[in-house]
Amino acid sequence: MKLLVFGADGFIGRRFVEFFAGKYQIIPIHDYIEKEFFDLTVYDNMLTIIDKHRPDAVLNLAGKSYHTASDNADIYESNVLIQLNLNKAVEESGLKSRIVFCSSSSVYKSSLEPVGEDASCIPMNAYARSKYIQERVSLSYHPDQQVVIARLFNVIGPGQSRDYFIPAVIGRMIDYKNGKTAAVKLKTLNATRDFIFIDDVCSAISTLIDNGLGGEIYNVCCGRGVPLDEVLELLKIMLGLSELALEVQEDHVEEGINYQAGSNRKILDLGWAPSYDIKRSLEEILKVEHGK
Repeated sequence: MKLLVFGADGFIGRRFVEFFAGKYQIIPIHDYIEKEFFDLTVYDNMLTIIDKHRPDAVLNLAGKSYHTASDNADIYESNVLIQLNLNKAVEESGLKSRIVFCSSSSVYKSSLEPVGEDASCIPMNAYARSKYIQERVSLSYHPDQQVVIARLFNVIGPGQSRDYFIPAVIGRMIDYKNGKTAAVKLKTLNATRDFIFIDDVCSAISTLIDNGLGGEIYNVCCGRGVPLDEVLELLKIMLGLSELALEVQEDHVEEGINYQAGSNRKILDLGWAPSYDIKRSLEEILKVEHGK
């Protein structure tokens, strides 16, 4: 299968290409082609790529978040326009390519119970809204195109930017252990997240490329919400900390999603299952990145 991967230089994209280069004929599309920025929000650029490679399937990992965008307009422009251009270019090229793209669990509202794919979507910020619009745009091309949507929950793993919670808190706890800081600073501890290890995410995406049903949305998650204080307790043990001084700023998460876990029943029915729980995930991150 000839598979075009947009966002191949990102956190998930790099790992996916590494894992599945032997399974698919992967054509990685990076942000930089021939040392110049290749803007996928320009339709003619997208059409050139699609028409040149004529893929059997496309994996769209491209786009921006609050950590990479300059402002909210940049988030909307990148996420929505890239998806629109992709679907339109596949259509104009006369292809029947399967399109798998990665959305986000941020489209759901805060919930104490695991949310299924049919749960109400109430996106609370620009990033979440852009992903929800991206979903609607892509699904509007179904059934003429086999669109499959993966709603990723909180992806973690080695190589992740310290803009995200897990790598940030590990770095701060190591600094605290080494006497560089008097306390570990956190925005909040009043949150629960469904953390999923990057290798499990990559295998889930491969499952959806091979077996996902067109027009369907699949949660990619472990199916269990982990309170942030549980993460801290696990890290304390792994780092050999007998005590930990904390400075917590807020009672609630800024984007309004304090509690979140997903139901992964639909993707389990396709034969996929996660291999990493939160403990094993943290152990792997510490081993790879910090030699622990």
